[in-house]
Order: sequence, then structure tokens, then C-alpha cells
Amino acid sequence: MLKPYVACSVENCTHNMKGQCMASKISVYNEETSGISSSHEDTQCQSFKARNTVGDMIGAFHNSNITGTIAAYVNTDTKITPEVECFVTKCRFWETGNSCNAGQIHITGESARKEADTDCATFEAK
Repeated sequence: MLKPYVACSVENCTHNMKGQCMASKISVYNEETSGISSSHEDTQCQSFKARNTVGDMIGAFHNSNITGTIAAYVNTDTKITPEVECFVTKCRFWETGNSCNAGQIHITGESARKEADTDCATFEAK
């Protein structure tokens, strides 16, 4: 499975490290109400966990890419590449098996408080 670089501008997510996603795996879903995405606003990162307390950081540890995070901390040129599963079948980057064939994706969601406040800005309709 392709592991794209994941740029993240969701600053209050427990997995955000200097604009990169340090999660081991992220999941991108359709918008919850309709279950269909026709724009990037209709997508969401289900791996988002709000970073409010130290407890939030500890709680997110089970989904952390420890090796990639350490490598990126030591060498700032290192790109962390989590596994990405995508359930947005209307995206041109979606592939059978719920994988993403984009070389890089960007998760956005300024002031996100829950998963629905995030978007996959890389989404392009088929």
C-alpha cells in the first residue's frame, strides 16, 4: 500500500508535529450526514484527536508512528508517511481496497474540535 506524505495544518490535533502527521495510520471518510463527498469540505480525517491536555497526547499514543517521528525530530528533512486508508470512493485518488494513490495529501481544519471539522484538501472529484 502506498504511504503518501501527509501534510497537516490541524494544529490542535494530537498527531500534528510541525505540520506533518505523526500518526501510524489515518482514515479519511465521507461527510457523515450524506455519506457522499463532492468537494473536500465533504471529507474528514477520522484519526483526528483534539490536543487539549497531556492525557489527550497519551491517549493518542497507540496510533503514533514512533520511528517516523523520531527520524523527523532528528532530521528535519525527513517526511513522515503514515498508512492512509480512504473511504471516499468519489475521489480521483481513491483505489480499490480503500487506499489513496496521491503522493501527498493535506489535511486541514483550523480550530477543529471534532473529526467533522477536518477536511482532506487533496480531494478531487472523479
